[in-house]
Amino acid sequence: MARWIYAALLALFAFVLPASAQTFNAQEQAEIRAVVREYLVNNPDVLREALDSLAERAQSERWQRAKSDPRDFSIGPADAPIVIVEFFDYRCGYCHAALEWVSDISRTRRDVRIVLKEFPILSAESMQASRAAIAAMPQGRYWQFHQALMAFRGDLNSARIDQIARESGIDVPRMRRAMESETVTQLLQDNRALAIDLDNTATPLFLINGEMIAGFDRARLDARLREVTREVREARAR
Repeated sequence: MARWIYAALLALFAFVLPASAQTFNAQEQAEIRAVVREYLVNNPDVLREALDSLAERAQSERWQRAKSDPRDFSIGPADAPIVIVEFFDYRCGYCHAALEWVSDISRTRRDVRIVLKEFPILSAESMQASRAAIAAMPQGRYWQFHQALMAFRGDLNSARIDQIARESGIDVPRMRRAMESETVTQLLQDNRALAIDLDNTATPLFLINGEMIAGFDRARLDARLREVTREVREARAR
């Protein structure tokens, strides 16, 4: 009986039979599941707590993926206590509007790191611009190129992208050679998968120390930034 109780407790907290329980025969496994089910029916708070814990863990894992991908461009100290992640599209009007806010923070806050995640979803022009920006990253002029692309208003065709790249100090032929590489494609696919995992289908999306803010709502963004700044200062004062 003790062996059954041990396996049932493991199954209760893992919600599946653990590897150690696979030594039980089919009847024993069915009885173990019945014990777990009866316990959960009689103690629903346990199930709610476990599901809440799983949701928190999944959210934490998504946040780590969002802020820590070394392939993304970031600006600000690597050890900054505040991290802002932005999913954006170069043809997104609200992303254009957010450029000043993002740029101001990059200039004035040394306690903030900004991570830019290319998420082209609006048009073929968006995709081409994102490919160009990622392809140009090794040349060390991504930030300048990004700002110029985001500030541009008009038809963002191939010729215009090349012009903006050239004016940003980028070797355009080198950029073009890299645009269709597997490295660029994989990053875009991974960014899209993460956005879907975050249940996000629009731009911009901001995450500030893990909390999501959809769209460019400056009041909410500023409020969240003040909140995390206060939390960081209080933590340091302890």
